[in-house]
Amino acid sequence: MSQTDLDKSIEIINKTEELADKIMANKHELTVMDKRRQETREAMRLMTNSEDKKVWITIGSMLVKMERKKALDLLKKDQQQIEQQINLIYSDQKVLVNKHRDLEFKSPFSGTHLKPLARNEFDALKANLPLL
Repeated sequence: MSQTDLDKSIEIINKTEELADKIMANKHELTVMDKRRQETREAMRLMTNSEDKKVWITIGSMLVKMERKKALDLLKKDQQQIEQQINLIYSDQKVLVNKHRDLEFKSPFSGTHLKPLARNEFDALKANLPLL
């Protein structure tokens, strides 16, 4: 084995390890973001069931008492931002995993580029299916 072959092998191994580290970091980030999403969902649920006009809410490291409607609006915005971040991480994760598999000379995962049907597509499909 020549020096250039060895250098190429080491470079491929290093790239594979770097991608694996990024994939693991994304998985951890997804776990953290999902936990935050669930906590926000729980808080929104508690506030909608509450009859109090003012509620306590944490903003950063501060605990603030504000109107329930305003707090719900803040939580909804936070929920939307969390959803966007999760979707970005998922799409990035698909690319990273396929690059990693490419470096290992494996075929890409089938089905990683699937998208759910839009509501109107689903309704059209449902309308054309026979009833069982």
